[in-house]
Amino acid sequence: MFKNLSIRIKIILGQILLTTLVVVFIYSYYPRQQEQAALRAIDSKIKSISDMFSIGVGIGMGETDLVAVSEALEWAHADSSVVYISVVDHNNQKIAQFNIVGQVPDIGKILKDDSIRQIGKIVYYKADIQYQNSSFGTLIIGYSLSHVREMIGDLKRTTLYFCLGLFTVGVVLSFIISNMISGNIRKLDIAVNAIANGDVNVQVEVNTNDEIGKLSRAFNNMLQHLDKSRTELVKYSEQLKKQNEELNQFSYVVSHDLKAPLRAIFKLSEWIEEDLGTNISEESRKNMQILRSRVFRLEALINGLLQYSKIGRMNVAAERLDVLSMLNETIDLLNPPSHIKINIQNGMPVFNTKRYLLQQVFINLISNAIKYNDKAEGIVTITVVDIGKYYRFMVEDNGMGIGKAYHEKVFEMFQTLEARDKVEATGIGLALIKKSVDDMGGVILLESEETKGSKFSFTWPKAA
Repeated sequence: MFKNLSIRIKIILGQILLTTLVVVFIYSYYPRQQEQAALRAIDSKIKSISDMFSIGVGIGMGETDLVAVSEALEWAHADSSVVYISVVDHNNQKIAQFNIVGQVPDIGKILKDDSIRQIGKIVYYKADIQYQNSSFGTLIIGYSLSHVREMIGDLKRTTLYFCLGLFTVGVVLSFIISNMISGNIRKLDIAVNAIANGDVNVQVEVNTNDEIGKLSRAFNNMLQHLDKSRTELVKYSEQLKKQNEELNQFSYVVSHDLKAPLRAIFKLSEWIEEDLGTNISEESRKNMQILRSRVFRLEALINGLLQYSKIGRMNVAAERLDVLSMLNETIDLLNPPSHIKINIQNGMPVFNTKRYLLQQVFINLISNAIKYNDKAEGIVTITVVDIGKYYRFMVEDNGMGIGKAYHEKVFEMFQTLEARDKVEATGIGLALIKKSVDDMGGVILLESEETKGSKFSFTWPKAA
């Protein structure tokens, strides 16, 4: 629960706790120390009084002058705290007594105890009465602690008032210091919440030059940079929107205005060939076929460019995809020749993803594996590995392979391994694959050697 409190409350509680500990220590320690010091002073004083009385009383008893003993007791009036004096001989008989207590203490118990005994607020001391190295009895002096108790009581009250004042000052200071420390923090918190709620025109008012004040200034500078970046981002966003519109318009022109003449050229070549009939030479017929193949290639190139330009701009919705079913559909669509065998690993995943992009990747990889396979018995193997947040798909073949010098180059636009007259290709397929994988946050890698086949592996996120 304490960790959920604000910094201001934590500072206040911490300072109050510290002040409380100091106050409790002062109130419990100082009066006790003063009381012990006072009792030590009283003990020394009573010993002096006891010695003084025992000398005077000893002289009187040694000279058998009881009047001198009585006069010695009269000295007790000089100290108001001396409330009881009793002279007892060896037979425990009282020779003289001075008593303003009213109640007579039990002399027998006092004589049996050590030199000091406290009864109520009175401390009783006893000392031997000696004269010329002879003992004549015992002197008992009662010293009242009332004055000391009153003094200690006054001291405790004074200490209590001081501690209460100290506690009050500590509490007030804790609020003042907490406000000084947490003021800028609260302003920062308010500014951050305002930004989180969409208010970008926020500044933190700085009143101090301490670490928090410097942090507030840095926060204001960061907000200014963010505002500048936001303005530039809006500007770039508008430019990008305009460029996308232009690109869409260009795609429309390419798709309609360029394909139509190509179709016309294709049909025109057929009509010319039909019109000439048997009068056309074999060389001219071959040239017409080359012309139509070039038309097909150009149309495929245009379609590839359109697909490449749409990746990342198309709003392709994610859907539940059974990869095994999709691969079977793709293989049926490509219709591989009989000498090519395609193996698919068991346990292909079923997950939500952009079906169109993933299918285009597999179409290009499998078609390349078929197209560039020069073996009498071609084998294409498709496998998958679960690597946490991604699947790693692999398409491996035993075809002609790719030299290491071309491993990076094959992913560039318009790059082909064979001459276009030998193998019909646009050189866009692998560039399309790389762009699609990159757009999904994956990575595509190639492992291959010439004549030893190729292995393309790419990662694909589980969550689209």
